[in-house]
Amino acid sequence: MSTLGTPAFRTWEASLTDHCTSVRTARRQLRDLLTSWGWSGERVDDLVLIASELVTNAVVHACRGSGEVRLYLQEFDGDCRFEVWDPRHDLPLHDRHPRRFSECGRGIDLVRQLAFDFGVVTRKGAGKRVWVRMLLDPSATPPPPLAS
Repeated sequence: MSTLGTPAFRTWEASLTDHCTSVRTARRQLRDLLTSWGWSGERVDDLVLIASELVTNAVVHACRGSGEVRLYLQEFDGDCRFEVWDPRHDLPLHDRHPRRFSECGRGIDLVRQLAFDFGVVTRKGAGKRVWVRMLLDPSATPPPPLAS
């Protein structure tokens, strides 16, 4: 909520390369941004962890030399939607059952557990957007979905 009592609508976007250092860059930028918007504590940590997983997936599995990963964030009065765009149409793997000591295969399940809502939007010729929705106050009654 803004200081005048009216809801605040804020947006942010960034374009990163498909290099592994982009994951660290995304985490840092997102943490700084959310903190400047008044988010704090576990909610920031959760969204930064989610961003780390989604950007890693885009860089490692989806881009493969395409050169670009795009990030989008919009927040309206404590309801946040974060998206990662990549140029491929293949969907994130769901319902994987990694072995006990496997080093991979748990990321999307982690995202699903931490986010209020989660999904993927594909568009012909335009890649895909993997999105998550987080609420600043997880006990609050959720508002209707933010616009795509």
